[in-house]
Amino acid sequence: MPGEVPAGALVFYDEADDATGWLAPQLSQRVQLDVTGMVARAHVVQAFENLSEQVVHAVYTFPLPETAAVDGLTLKVGKRRIVGQIREREAAAHAFQQAQAQGKKASLIEQQRPNLFSTRVANIGPHELVEVELSYQQDVRFDSGAFSLEFPATLTPRYAPANAQHTLEGVTPPVALPGDGPTLQLKVSLDAGVALQRIASPSHALDVKKPSSGAGVVQVSLQAGEVPADRDFRLEWAPAPSKAPSSAVFEEQFGGERYALLMLLPPDPGLDPGGRLPRETTFIIDTSGSMSGTSIEQARVALESGLSALQPHDQFNVIQFDDSASSLFAQPVPASPEHVLQAVKWVRQLQADGGTEMLTALDLAFAAASSREALSQVVFVTDGSVGNEADVFRFIQGQLGPRRLFTVGIGSAPNQYFMRSAARFGRGSFTSVSSAAEVSSRMKQLWAKLDAPVMSEVALDFGGDGRSEAWPARVPDLYRGEPLVVVAKLGQTAPALRISGQRAGQPFATELPLPASGPARSERGIHRLWARRKIEDLMDRMTLGESEEALKPTVTALALEHRILSKYTSLVAVDSQRTVSGPGNDVAVPSALPAGNTMFGNMPQTATDGPTCLLVGVVSLVAALGLYLRGQS
Repeated sequence: MPGEVPAGALVFYDEADDATGWLAPQLSQRVQLDVTGMVARAHVVQAFENLSEQVVHAVYTFPLPETAAVDGLTLKVGKRRIVGQIREREAAAHAFQQAQAQGKKASLIEQQRPNLFSTRVANIGPHELVEVELSYQQDVRFDSGAFSLEFPATLTPRYAPANAQHTLEGVTPPVALPGDGPTLQLKVSLDAGVALQRIASPSHALDVKKPSSGAGVVQVSLQAGEVPADRDFRLEWAPAPSKAPSSAVFEEQFGGERYALLMLLPPDPGLDPGGRLPRETTFIIDTSGSMSGTSIEQARVALESGLSALQPHDQFNVIQFDDSASSLFAQPVPASPEHVLQAVKWVRQLQADGGTEMLTALDLAFAAASSREALSQVVFVTDGSVGNEADVFRFIQGQLGPRRLFTVGIGSAPNQYFMRSAARFGRGSFTSVSSAAEVSSRMKQLWAKLDAPVMSEVALDFGGDGRSEAWPARVPDLYRGEPLVVVAKLGQTAPALRISGQRAGQPFATELPLPASGPARSERGIHRLWARRKIEDLMDRMTLGESEEALKPTVTALALEHRILSKYTSLVAVDSQRTVSGPGNDVAVPSALPAGNTMFGNMPQTATDGPTCLLVGVVSLVAALGLYLRGQS
């Protein structure tokens, strides 16, 4: 009954005019991240507790790192553990639906986007607790002298333009009221392999336990224990200066093949001998409704930081967008003190409201003629909350020209798949700003990086029998402090990775020796990372117009061989016992509203304007009060 509903709980009603309903299951998450060198293994337990008197079938939409190779599923019901299997998507869905109809416990994990997944759990009995454990592999990021790892705990609701070719189906979960929704417990076992100078998190307060010997595994947990899952978790660790790596190689054998994860930090040549090259920088700032609250404040500070880093011989422009786009100047202008001051004043008055029409902003930025004498760079500051990612990627690929696109992720839960992929298509890089406290430091790193391109026209050659296959296939330009990270399936005789390119206008080449092929090592999951990258490349080719019919069999075969989730494969676990009777009710589990976001309630899409949010909220509260009074009567 509504009068007995816990505070903040989401209640579902059928179409009958009565006061009975059923509650959305309560969700808590426990995450264990085990880091060894540059590879991380994650175990995520989603515990669904049915608070109602009805049998429910729960669906929960959630993000994971877009580089994650999801490879494991276990369904836990009491003392029983049902291990999931990787199957083609249609076959997995059929098995799940059949189990649901038969009253059996079942779980299905599907990929909706490369960084967005859904868990379905069938036949959760009244007041029953069911746990779904999924596991994945990912590589650790190294940039500007520090390692980092992220776990996305919630998502900012997506926006789809009216003419978008892709809909929001499967990516628009309900959103809980502020302070409610899923919770998170998280622990990290960190075996960095080197002495560490710093361990920190810009997103959460930490409890760090270091081994007494000073070397070994560091145990990290959230200081508060269980917290609202309303922001992405980010962990950073920096090696002692003398231990900072210039290269690293991790290798394994799987299925008779050699796989390797390689990192090389190119030597820093300083600036071009002729001096700092002039830049032509176009700043794009997202002012849509999803950026409301702390996000727009962080974005304004980030842009001001970028404007202050310009030199008088640079040129620049600033573009803002929501439902439409507008630029401060008709064309890029010299970065004189007067022009920079004018831009700072313009940025400070920007407010967040309206839709997220990214293509209009990119069209405006790319329409300006690019100077041949200057480095042409576009810095895109956004939370990436769009549902038509593929449309944007195609536009960037086709219209980029000689420019480089650098994305800056703003907010507590940005769409990192969009941010990283847009930067990849734009031959640039991605910077994440997860809190107001780190805006200044993260932006200083980015501006210093953009001032110092280290290598361009980068090419890779493994030599040997020519059978090596590495990702990324097209290496972007490298900037100061930015390593080259490659995942490869090696030919049996590949002796070394040779990297060549242009540095300070001159040819440059270096080699990274590879371990000799030897006895099979214990599996580290590197082969899954390689398969994930190859699948990503194949999906990019579909995005750019190649036939899905021609590429789907290759993607499916790769995913099945390496036992990972993809667009065409899913994980399914089915209990052999029938535990409930009756049809049950379908329930969507709400996500936590990202911290600092001023939208609230069950929004149909992101970027709804402020007055509409308020009106919907008031109507929802009045409706809830009516249901409560009807229940009491």
